Amino acid sequence: MTSVFIDTNFFIYMNTPVKNLDSFIDYYEKELSNNRTFTNLIVLDELIYISGNKYSIPTEVTLEFIDSMILPFTSILPLEEGDYLIMKDILKYCRKPSDALIASSMKRASITELISEDKDFDRVPGINRKWL
Repeated sequence: MTSVFIDTNFFIYMNTPVKNLDSFIDYYEKELSNNRTFTNLIVLDELIYISGNKYSIPTEVTLEFIDSMILPFTSILPLEEGDYLIMKDILKYCRKPSDALIASSMKRASITELISEDKDFDRVPGINRKWL
């Protein structure tokens, strides 16, 4: 079984009323069946913020989504002091510090697979980004 990290944008699509919501849910179920899934607190922070500010989804709705659709199935990687040291190196590949922290969490946990539509991760050595 492979370990896969799930980025914010995937969860945002699952949390918002998009046309192809069923395809995201089906993809998530497939990943859960075949892999161990991970995310971190940076992703949850971005999910809450973007869902509210960009899509006007109330915080309570997003928290319920996290409680029912993420936490029971996807492990949350902690952020550690060592992530900062790894992040400093990864910043040369990622424009956003939050993306570099995601990549550092992945590297520390020896996770190479990432579900994300963010093409910036394609430049990070050791990360294999995939999307629907």
